[in-house]
Amino acid sequence: MTTSTDKLENVNELIDSYRALATSTLGHFTDTGYLPDIKALFPCADTVVGRVLTVTLTSDNTDVIKKALIEATPGDVLCIDAQVLGVKACWGALRTCAAIYEQLAGVIVIGQVTDSLQIKQLGFPIFAQGVSAVTTFKSQQAAGKLAADIQYRFGMQTTSICNGDIAVMDNDGVFVLTPELAQQLLPDCQVKHRDDEMKLQLFMEAYQNNKLDQLLKQ
Repeated sequence: MTTSTDKLENVNELIDSYRALATSTLGHFTDTGYLPDIKALFPCADTVVGRVLTVTLTSDNTDVIKKALIEATPGDVLCIDAQVLGVKACWGALRTCAAIYEQLAGVIVIGQVTDSLQIKQLGFPIFAQGVSAVTTFKSQQAAGKLAADIQYRFGMQTTSICNGDIAVMDNDGVFVLTPELAQQLLPDCQVKHRDDEMKLQLFMEAYQNNKLDQLLKQ
């Protein structure tokens, strides 16, 4: 019988395994869970992986983000659905400081962020649609939702992002996978990663030894 503890351990193992891979490796096997217009706010040298905690804004009342930061577990990735805000940013430098304090792995904003220079100085991985100088402010409108399913829309594509999914993010883009799909794809991704690393190493050695022509003729 599989317990909730067993499932959590399995998710943690998946997270550790995907940290060694690149999103472009995933992209050789699937486009499911890919968020096309979500990119790293600044260059991201490593693969960032974590369990998703979803946050859905239903108005310009962003108090639910504060609640999410308090309830998040170290290593989590906040995925904030800010599509309702349009050009308004719901995330900035002070919330980034809170995310660092809470030891989150990263933050995805389906929408805009602000304080881009300060966030760059903080060095915390933020992935978003873009940057805006227009922000939210204290509001008495309807509160948002925590741990609710998100419907990410891009063109004709709609992707469901659920609480407990696994986010895999690097400088090339963002995937959000169900644990089941992540488990299914992992073996093929690991094989491709090893093969690609071996080929790159051979290329670099041949390049350094002026034997590139010989290698490319093989």
